Amino acid sequence: MANVKKSWDKIARHYRKRYEISTEIVHYGPLCPGEDKLGLLGNIKGKKVIDLGCGCGQNAIALAKMGAKVTGIDFSEGQIGEARELASKHNQSIDFETGDISDLSFLPDSKFDMAISACAIAYVEDIESTFKETSRILRPGGTFILSDMNPLQYIIDENDYGLEFNNKYPFEPILIKWGWEFDELENTPRFQHFVRSISNYFNTLSDSGFIVSQIHEPQSTLKTPHLGFSREIMEEYDYIARHIPITFIIVCRKP
Repeated sequence: MANVKKSWDKIARHYRKRYEISTEIVHYGPLCPGEDKLGLLGNIKGKKVIDLGCGCGQNAIALAKMGAKVTGIDFSEGQIGEARELASKHNQSIDFETGDISDLSFLPDSKFDMAISACAIAYVEDIESTFKETSRILRPGGTFILSDMNPLQYIIDENDYGLEFNNKYPFEPILIKWGWEFDELENTPRFQHFVRSISNYFNTLSDSGFIVSQIHEPQSTLKTPHLGFSREIMEEYDYIARHIPITFIIVCRKP
């Protein structure tokens, strides 16, 4: 089994520099329009918002610039270190904590008005606990916005004639193992993540007490706050990126 936490610690600084993620506009993933185009958050000035799987803190900083009181949680100490450094650079006061988003027992009930998690949930094995914990820390009426990479991109490949299937559909979660190469690192860090169907996420959110109000599968675009990774995908998988949505977003609320 890959030690994903250790791998994120190892690449944190290189990832931050390589992928040029905006700190001005909230992103929902690679090749996906940002909050400036989708308008999913509404007015969050003065609201308490938690960023689950905050990485290097780009979304947390963008949320703070919108006037929110932000907490960022990530299991990687390296990522949290980068997030604190980046927030300081942008003169934003954000509470960053190292923690497992499937166990938020260090946070009180009904503390937050909103939770957001952008392309982090695939690294979590126990999404049921994650969603139940997210519901617990949200106030009644609170919003949860979840995004991840669309499962279609993991089961479809391109050939000389167009598209072909290279894997089965994730009727049950599929564990994928891979390496992430960085020129600055001698050894390739190993990662793994789960590919799940959108219905899996929908049903687990519903079972955890959330009411799902919207599902988005935006057309891929390079006009995105998550620019660096988007360029890599477009260069390597141009045909796929132009024909299927790369990211999906689920908007739900706690009753």
